[in-house]
Amino acid sequence: MKKLLQIFFFTSIPFGFIMGLMFQELEIGIMVGLFFGLGMTIILGIINKVSMKSIGESGTTSVKQEKQIELTLPYKSAFELCKKAVLSINGTKITYENDQEGKIHAKTAVNALTWGDKISVFVEKVDEERSKVHIQSKPAVATTVVDYGKNLKNVKMIEDYLVPVTPRSLSNGQEHLN
Repeated sequence: MKKLLQIFFFTSIPFGFIMGLMFQELEIGIMVGLFFGLGMTIILGIINKVSMKSIGESGTTSVKQEKQIELTLPYKSAFELCKKAVLSINGTKITYENDQEGKIHAKTAVNALTWGDKISVFVEKVDEERSKVHIQSKPAVATTVVDYGKNLKNVKMIEDYLVPVTPRSLSNGQEHLN
């Protein structure tokens, strides 16, 4: 609901103000802005909901997505596999990597759904045979309100690349079998 209100206000107020200036009638501008904002809210809300459902998520509305996975791989192998997983996303380039810190930062190209995304992967050694991976994807533009599930899709693509290696996935502190 909060997201829909943001869309409404971010579209109706500027549009209404511009229309008021163009027609030199503030009341007409406000009315046009309200109808425009309502229309945009309905259209973008429906598109976002359909996109999220097609990915398999209906309750997630945040544009910033995160996931933790435990791999049954030594740290170095897990780090290299995570680099390959990040690069498996179309149009992704690694902007920073440090195997000592376990950090991989990448960005995706601009496309029809987004102005690009920032992907961060943090690999942590649990013991000699296990590693924990934290995946995060968020829009490159901080003011993004709707991403049509693009960041969730990024996280799922990395997870799907890594999952065949591991039997367990950690999500919100709860374990479940894949």
